[in-house]
Amino acid sequence: MSVRSDVLLWAQRILSKPDASPHQLLEVRPDAPADVVSDAFQRVARMAHPDLHRSNLEAADFEMVTAAYSRVAGAYQEMRTRRPGARPPAKDEPQSVIAQRMSSQIKAQTPSSGLPTAGAPSSAQSMNSKALIYYRKAELALRRGELRPAVMQIKMAIAADPASTFLRSALGEIEKELAKKP
Repeated sequence: MSVRSDVLLWAQRILSKPDASPHQLLEVRPDAPADVVSDAFQRVARMAHPDLHRSNLEAADFEMVTAAYSRVAGAYQEMRTRRPGARPPAKDEPQSVIAQRMSSQIKAQTPSSGLPTAGAPSSAQSMNSKALIYYRKAELALRRGELRPAVMQIKMAIAADPASTFLRSALGEIEKELAKKP
């Protein structure tokens, strides 16, 4: 098989598991040590990082690979935060509410595959793949209760997709919460 077909099959396999846990997406044991988790993610990055396939895939295939990579990168970040000594995701903090709202807005506009459909326009459809990656990183930062890194990631997403009104409204909400903090 070619590298192109390998990465497309991998992306389809990842996106076909909408309810997969982080360790399943990384194909490691739930109690895997940090070095094993890191090695698993590095293997994925060497094979499927979107920058490696930008020129050799059609737009739809590239979006699929980007979405799958984003899911695995999110799973990696989540597993990293579960390590001993890491701060657990914030459940009762206001920024977690923002993260849940932002995540539910994107989920409501995308099918279970994680990819936008060709129907009515939505914020997820209008957001380019690079902006979506930064947006997902912002969601992870918010889940951990880290407002400043979330602001930076949203600003990076806006830089990648300056026309997105959705990203600008998300930035406004996060900055409003940040202003409330002493």
